[in-house]
Amino acid sequence: MTEISMKKILVPVDGSDSSVLAVRHAIALAEMSGAEVLLMHAVVSLPYLQHKAGGDVLDTYVEEAKRYAEMWFEQARQMAAKSSVRTTSEVILEAESIADVIVNYARSHGVDLIVIGSRGRTGLKRFLLGSVASGVVSHAHCPVLIVR
Repeated sequence: MTEISMKKILVPVDGSDSSVLAVRHAIALAEMSGAEVLLMHAVVSLPYLQHKAGGDVLDTYVEEAKRYAEMWFEQARQMAAKSSVRTTSEVILEAESIADVIVNYARSHGVDLIVIGSRGRTGLKRFLLGSVASGVVSHAHCPVLIVR
């Protein structure tokens, strides 16, 4: 039987209740396995703002997104510190497809498991899963744990 080793667990965060729950699960798994938790947030590219609204509005949008991501990362870091779990965090800018960014990030960082909330902050819903979670499950190179 092949032993399963987890060294890196990726958690995409967006501040939703589902995302916070995913962070909690990832930290518990990391504590048991000695893995590191990689926190990431992807900022959606808004072509309309780039072409119609001007640079100031776009700059404000990006800065706000970064500020919120840092708040969510700090909340996750505080949870992880209680369990002595190592974390890193990164904001990815100008994402056209959040699911693609998550999948590519996981592959390029050698992630062993993606833990993702079943629904994010968007109001869009699919039958059973949010569109981002569904896309990640469909295209990830590694196991995906969906938390709801």
